[in-house]
Amino acid sequence: MTQDVRKIKTERDLQNAFLQLLTTKGFRHLTVADICQASLTSRSTFYAHYLDKYDLLDQLVAHYTAVFASRVDLRFDQMITGKIDALVQGLLADMAENRAAIQILFTVHEPEADLQANFKMLLLKKWQAFITARQPETAAPVALIAAMGTNVQMTLIEWVIAHGEAAIDGVADAVNTIREAVLLQIDTD
Repeated sequence: MTQDVRKIKTERDLQNAFLQLLTTKGFRHLTVADICQASLTSRSTFYAHYLDKYDLLDQLVAHYTAVFASRVDLRFDQMITGKIDALVQGLLADMAENRAAIQILFTVHEPEADLQANFKMLLLKKWQAFITARQPETAAPVALIAAMGTNVQMTLIEWVIAHGEAAIDGVADAVNTIREAVLLQIDTD
């Protein structure tokens, strides 16, 4: 079933206006009227697509979380196996067309819609499962090691989002050094 082109364009216009306004007003100060004015749509049109500004935020966060979730296994495996150059290039490719939107949404921290927290939780679960499967004999708590691994990956993701391709020289070496230090904590050999 194909979607009406007008509906797609209207949703795109509302989403783009919403994201742009987030950079200037912030979520808490943003109103539906602001979104309608910036997108040149009526309130009734807005409400035909979204329940309120929270619904619009929820849908955007859910969309980008799903995109990230579809790639998290591959990107996690690249981190674990030390394929950091491939990881950085993959993140750049994954986020190429959505980098600005993700960067903006990373600044919004609502209890039910927090993209940055969603990314972090997906990675934390991967790290916890990975560490538990290895059954390390370490004095360090699994939760601490998982949090350290998660933070390394989140820092890399945030760096790639903020800087893009312009500043990736040396990033792989730095990330690899930290990755090795985290993995040393769970090395069972």
